[in-house]
Amino acid sequence: MSEATQRRVIWVLLAALVVLLYLPVIDAPFVYDDKIEVVGNGTLRDLNQWRAVATYNVSRPLLVLSYAVDYHRFALMPRGYHITNLAVMVLCVGAALLLAEGLMRLGRLERPLLRAGVAVGLWALHPMGTEAITYITGRSESLCALFSFLSLGALAQALLAERAERTGTPWRVLALLAFLAAVTSKEVGAMVPAVALGLELAFSRPGGGLGARMRAVRWLWLAPYALLIAVASWLRFQHAASFFPREVDRPLGVQLLTEAEAWLRYLGLWLLPRGQTIFHHLEDVTPLSVHGVGVAVAFALMLALGVRWGRRVPVAGFALFAGALFLLPSSSVVPLQESMAEHRAFQTGLWLSLAIVASVPARRGRVGLAVALVLAVGLSWLTHLRHGVWSSEIGLWREATQRRPQVPAAWYGLGDALRFDGQFSRAETAYQHVIELDPDALDAWNNLGITRASVGDIDGARDAWMTALRKSPSYCKAHNNLGVLAEGQHDWDRALSEYGTTLAYCPNDPRAHLGMCTLHYGPRRDVERAIYHCETFVRLAPTSDQAVRVKEWLLELTF
Repeated sequence: MSEATQRRVIWVLLAALVVLLYLPVIDAPFVYDDKIEVVGNGTLRDLNQWRAVATYNVSRPLLVLSYAVDYHRFALMPRGYHITNLAVMVLCVGAALLLAEGLMRLGRLERPLLRAGVAVGLWALHPMGTEAITYITGRSESLCALFSFLSLGALAQALLAERAERTGTPWRVLALLAFLAAVTSKEVGAMVPAVALGLELAFSRPGGGLGARMRAVRWLWLAPYALLIAVASWLRFQHAASFFPREVDRPLGVQLLTEAEAWLRYLGLWLLPRGQTIFHHLEDVTPLSVHGVGVAVAFALMLALGVRWGRRVPVAGFALFAGALFLLPSSSVVPLQESMAEHRAFQTGLWLSLAIVASVPARRGRVGLAVALVLAVGLSWLTHLRHGVWSSEIGLWREATQRRPQVPAAWYGLGDALRFDGQFSRAETAYQHVIELDPDALDAWNNLGITRASVGDIDGARDAWMTALRKSPSYCKAHNNLGVLAEGQHDWDRALSEYGTTLAYCPNDPRAHLGMCTLHYGPRRDVERAIYHCETFVRLAPTSDQAVRVKEWLLELTF
């Protein structure tokens, strides 16, 4: 059997295993951020509005386009989105295999194709990949990984061709195109040029003849990478409030130590996948605390061991270097609301697997292969168990509350999942847990009111919303809900007052403008005000489900 045939067989085998492993969650529901990025994203509704799709998230236009295509084909049926995620993963396995084999050959390791297949297999079957494959929003990571691996794998093939004094130009062109796709899928794709530079420095050894000419021009290939990074940075700067997102106010020292703990936990989960959850809550780590000193020492020890490992096995050292680079954008200086999320370490997991497999001595090949097979079975079983949790949003958040029972956000997520499932009494209990842990959690008070209103407890709902307003009079969601409540009771004056209060605090609130539009169009007929609020609502929420009806009203009012 030729090497090309062996390569295809390994890819088909690994792809089949991944598909079989993830079929049980093909009908998993939309969860967590899916309800914002997919279900609640009105820009996906019309593919002809390509500018809206491209600018919804200027850092990830290719990702958003993939959601728009899915919506065009499947509307809001989760199965279609999961099929796309699975297709992305199948292609990702092929790209990872191309990269892994190229790296093993560049490092002149024995049996490079077998090593590549083992490394990619252990990574693809690992339960830490579940969030990037099953979670629809996790597609940002798997799609970026697909093109990052393809870009670096193509570059590795170019270096191999040039080492044999053949032209690597077609592979380099593919590497550039794949990098463009990676950097438009997720910001972490910007790390590809740095890893590409590392590949050039570590493994490019041209000889004479054709190789000598390549030595003079190969660095010119880095110029397009720099240009694409500059363009992407300019777009981010033009369309974002700040170049780097700052979701929370966290001092730099605290931020770095907190993310150092996240790195340690990612490593621990890839080596021993216990304690996985959709919501890893990390408390801020202060530099002068006992815990902070312990984290700093453990992180320094991890770095020292990584450097020593890399010196003994150069291919492993490069893989560890690359894996660290791909973790930097989401887990370093940028303060995010959630300091840790499993899908962020998806690409790093492959590089860690490559480092481990590259370090197995050739004379231990049979033993290593037997161990790999046992590990593959064990990891597949653990992934299957994870699917039992991912098959239900309630299960995901119930697990989160078990892992972090003292964290209000975990109970809040469970409350929302139960409310959306119609289990209102249990949802109320979950929201009350949030309030017990954090009495000032305004959104919990708000959703507690919605839950009570859903079962007809109008007085209880009003009391929850009024409690939220006593804590924060400018909390617009509560004013809106009181307006909706008054509107339902035909108390037009009270409804107008609540919507008006919302607009005093939040002048661009679409729901308040819709309420004012409805009232002035109907029971409090005022054409001039109705036109103003209806037009403002359509401008603020042009893709909402109510926009069509409001546009019809506007036609009636203006003609």
